[in-house]
Amino acid sequence: MTFLELSKNRYSVRKFSSKPVEEEKVEKILEAGRLAPTAKNSQSHKIFVLQSQASLSRVRAKTKMTYDAPLVLMVCYDKKISYKNPADTRIPTYDGGELDAAIVTTSMMMEATELGLGTLWARGFNSQDIYDAFPEIADYELVCLLDIGYPAGDSEPSPRHSDRKPLSETVVKL
Repeated sequence: MTFLELSKNRYSVRKFSSKPVEEEKVEKILEAGRLAPTAKNSQSHKIFVLQSQASLSRVRAKTKMTYDAPLVLMVCYDKKISYKNPADTRIPTYDGGELDAAIVTTSMMMEATELGLGTLWARGFNSQDIYDAFPEIADYELVCLLDIGYPAGDSEPSPRHSDRKPLSETVVKL
């Protein structure tokens, strides 16, 4: 499958089977995140892997945005080492950590898709609830939850999945 085919076929899974994700697949997904580009190679991301019943119960008690996925990655970054751009007079407080974490998340999401897994990039929750449940992330900035697992047999893309603006509405050639 080409990258464009992979991108076209990927969708946000909101119904997962209970089948656990094999450890070798988890490692490949995490490796894809490790290899993702970050500004000035700062590698400020920190991935917290939730796959034990105890950790999954903790997150599920705080948000429904896990959709009972058997694997949830909490994607965070460390503000102390993330790339800053003091030369930017328009945004003098620019911090590239969130963008880098988003790139890392995308790489992991696409690797999971290539491995036959479904994903959901989740951000529709109160982050303070997650911080309350996981004091381990107190020193990091939470960017998102990445739910990963095998889609349930009746899982299907949202009706909006195929709705894409034409390039003429999103690209300007100068």
